[in-house]
Amino acid sequence: MKIVVNDHSGHAFPLQLSRQLADCGHQVLHAYSASFQSPKGDFSTVNENGSLEVLPISITGIFDKYSLLKRRRQEIEYARKLAKQLDVFQPEVILSGTTPLFVQQYLQRYCRQRQIRFIYWCQDIYTVAIQQIAKKKLGALGFPIWYYFKKLESGLLRKSHHIVSITSDFNHIFRQWKVQLEKVTCIPNWAPISEIMLVEKNNDWARKYGLTDKTCLVYSGTLGLKHNPAILVAAARHFRQHSGVVFIVISEGLGADYLQKEKQRHGLDNLLVLPFQDFKQMSEVLGTADVLLAILEKEAGIYSVPSKVLTYLCAQKPIVVAMPLSNLSATIIHNNEVGYCVSPDDERGFCKYLELLVDNQTLRRKLGQNGRAYAERTFDIQRIGNEFMEIFNKTIEAAAN
Repeated sequence: MKIVVNDHSGHAFPLQLSRQLADCGHQVLHAYSASFQSPKGDFSTVNENGSLEVLPISITGIFDKYSLLKRRRQEIEYARKLAKQLDVFQPEVILSGTTPLFVQQYLQRYCRQRQIRFIYWCQDIYTVAIQQIAKKKLGALGFPIWYYFKKLESGLLRKSHHIVSITSDFNHIFRQWKVQLEKVTCIPNWAPISEIMLVEKNNDWARKYGLTDKTCLVYSGTLGLKHNPAILVAAARHFRQHSGVVFIVISEGLGADYLQKEKQRHGLDNLLVLPFQDFKQMSEVLGTADVLLAILEKEAGIYSVPSKVLTYLCAQKPIVVAMPLSNLSATIIHNNEVGYCVSPDDERGFCKYLELLVDNQTLRRKLGQNGRAYAERTFDIQRIGNEFMEIFNKTIEAAAN
């Protein structure tokens, strides 16, 4: 089968899926945006098998996610460049996720014109974030913008040949939008556990930044409008008298810029802000950590599942998150005794659990082992690949009947 996996963000786990599909004998084209600020997978060793082709797509200028008009032009540019390659590759099915709505709209129209099966990989409900932004910036005047994107997103979901949803929590809004649930399959996200080695704290990356003798509290991933980096500032201020404790934030964009300013403003020498690191260094980054951190705003709690938490589980380290307790990631952490969860605005609770873990190495080890055990049980790429192939086959068979 000729399959396109379009992952605009360029994450590691969709790339692992493409590798798995190629290893099973399918011809796979894996597309991603080389211009989008996000943690990228390791694309350096993907051509050992001729059945997998990787397509990095660059756009004019830096991707401007916070400018509606410029962003739309850039998304259409990305979609057109991808479409040119699709003309050559001629896929039977396209799986498209972590992808902006205008790109999805262009690809879906392209697929319908050419009888290609379009599968919407629903990683987020974008309208929730758009509503929040429009309300915050424009008040009641933002309603037309939010309504437009709601119609766009709901229409794209309804018109897709199939939807892969990462959590059944999305079903509530699917029902509201009259999306047929019989064409929705839930496949939770995962992390490429085989690519995340268990590395000692005294490693090259830790030595580079002088962290081998520090207790390191690490956040790695995007910090956008659905995150509240202020809680990381509050935690760094709380621990500023603990000379052996360092907060390390690996991110880029608005959230990282905010943290740099707050670091200068409050003199937070215990806060280290770094750009996204090469995925080949991820095992050393996670090995340097003693505790791993994640945050998510209340409004995004149901309709966004941070993939960073799934990567953290592979690292055999405890996790502390500030996010709605109903979020799937929080549920995994709680049910499997991997770490601790507090609500997004509970700075005191966040710091309390960090103190508990900083002072208790035995507890850190126990919780970390629980997380790794969960990942080993759950992140089976052969089973996951088979689940996607069942969907591909089903949608192609439906088109033939």
